[in-house]
Amino acid sequence: MRMRITVKKMGTPGDDLRVAAEVRRDLWAHSPVEVEPDNPLHGTHRDREGRAYFEFSTRYPEEVHRVLQKYYYADKVEVTEPREVFGEACQNCGNIADPVLPTVCPNCSFRDISPCPSCGREIPRQKYVSLGEGQYRCPECGTLVRMRFSEPMFGPEGEYNQPLVVVEEAEVRRA
Repeated sequence: MRMRITVKKMGTPGDDLRVAAEVRRDLWAHSPVEVEPDNPLHGTHRDREGRAYFEFSTRYPEEVHRVLQKYYYADKVEVTEPREVFGEACQNCGNIADPVLPTVCPNCSFRDISPCPSCGREIPRQKYVSLGEGQYRCPECGTLVRMRFSEPMFGPEGEYNQPLVVVEEAEVRRA
């Protein structure tokens, strides 16, 4: 069984990471959990709301709950059994926030895609409706758009320029 531990909002983002590290350490030391190196979520990530989380596998969920109670984490974390597929990782830090990559990473604030040029809404890449031939439709306002990578794609230090993907209104061809 796959389980996710999500840290409830603490004082600072650093506090969330400290609690996640402590929970992880105590679970590994005191319960039969399995680290899955091939699972991209075995590290600590931040979800869409910016809460720290990590995933693992176990055949003994009751032992996980016992450890959380014994070491006083039950009020600090939320335990769920995720069923969704993994989303794309942030190109900057590797964080996986959701099944759909958000427009701005909640971990490092890297902007993946610019807002819709017509309505200004934050629309993840995967939410645009593909019309073929490089054209898309905004799911909020219906504007025809094209997407392109930032030019130049990389900055002087080799980092990605932001936004990684630029959304522009498409020219409407008249017959």
